[in-house]
Amino acid sequence: MYLQTSQYHLIKGKHTNIPIKQWEDAPYLLIQPKTHLLYLEWEIILDETRLPVGTIALKQLKDLMTFEIVYDWEIEDTSVEVVLECLKLVMDYAFGTLRIQTLVIRLYALDFKMMNLVQRLGMTLEEKIMIGGVVFSVYSLSHDQQHSMMKMRSSSLVQSQILQFVKQEEPIRLMIQTGQRLNKHAPIDLLRDYHYRLFIQDNFFYDYLHQSNWMNHLGEVVISRKSVLSDYAYLFQIQFKDGVRLDLEFISIHQLWAVIYEETLSKVILDKDDLLHALDEPYDSAYYVQRPTEEEFHQLLNNVWWYQIEVAKALYRDEVPLVIRMYEGELLQEITTLLSWKIGIKYDWKVDLGRHKRWLKRYLPEHTYLDYVGFCSIINHHSVWENLFSIEPFVQKLAKEIGSYLGYAFDHSQGDKVKQFLHRMNSLPDNATDFNH
Repeated sequence: MYLQTSQYHLIKGKHTNIPIKQWEDAPYLLIQPKTHLLYLEWEIILDETRLPVGTIALKQLKDLMTFEIVYDWEIEDTSVEVVLECLKLVMDYAFGTLRIQTLVIRLYALDFKMMNLVQRLGMTLEEKIMIGGVVFSVYSLSHDQQHSMMKMRSSSLVQSQILQFVKQEEPIRLMIQTGQRLNKHAPIDLLRDYHYRLFIQDNFFYDYLHQSNWMNHLGEVVISRKSVLSDYAYLFQIQFKDGVRLDLEFISIHQLWAVIYEETLSKVILDKDDLLHALDEPYDSAYYVQRPTEEEFHQLLNNVWWYQIEVAKALYRDEVPLVIRMYEGELLQEITTLLSWKIGIKYDWKVDLGRHKRWLKRYLPEHTYLDYVGFCSIINHHSVWENLFSIEPFVQKLAKEIGSYLGYAFDHSQGDKVKQFLHRMNSLPDNATDFNH
């Protein structure tokens, strides 16, 4: 078993007193018979130096439902956050994978740093005991208590679980992480998805598509969605109960060289056959906002004015689905692109705004962003008309600013003509027979 955090990894111990016969299957073993208590030990390897800095273990107690966390390191020589990360990783693994019912940890009664750490993890003091004249404090946490705290698995645990799954699946020969978790410029929040590309032996390629019970090894599934992307690739998007979401793309191994460079945000996690040398460091420059040509600039403005009229016609006819499609799917998309150019200018065209320009808020002045958000709300016909009239001065101001910076000619008269036309359309009575009277 292999568990990894951002600063170190845990390597399965080779303890001579381990009483279980199939140590390689330990991740899926549950409670052992009373005469064969389970003991799982790992060596803690600091990635920076690749040297061992201690050990940590799960020791099954005689009631068979409780495991004790046993550790051996000098906390004074180790960052508090590193120790916290290690404890959380082992606790998440114990509850999430091994389904252990209760965890306890025994601390020297004067070890206030460790007491603070376990309390941060939700453990509570159960009792104080005397051993060899020394007082120890025993802290505990049950599976139900942790579940009630609605804790999401740590990123370290999620990544170690998917790595363990891939290691045990013989048909999966190569595992590559992709997506925004590799983008140092992207905000990584609580709900950021995990993206992996898994390359499969050809004769087993459809096994995971047609038999999807494999995903239950990765957590409790709320819902999943599968999409066939091509003859050689399909995608599973999996939402787990604890809030974690995995996007796993399964690709035929014979297509490796055709697709390997499609993603610049890529990192090789496991290469069983040593097919790839190290890829370039993940970079997001392929997703930077692109400077528009003068033709693209004028075409976008032309689209904005045209789509306003399309929306107005659909409003007049009370064709709500078409209003929504033209307003949100066309008009607002062009305005979003215009705003992305404004940001591109400020950052010298070296900025990634994410999928569908979702990070606009991070880069726009607050008043500009609030104006934009105001255009995004559709409540009724009246509010859409109001938005159409407000869009004209907003776009005119942006276009003048961007055109001036890029050296592109800008004619505001087209927007003025469209505004007058919209006012005329808005004044038409129902079932009008003459546009101008």
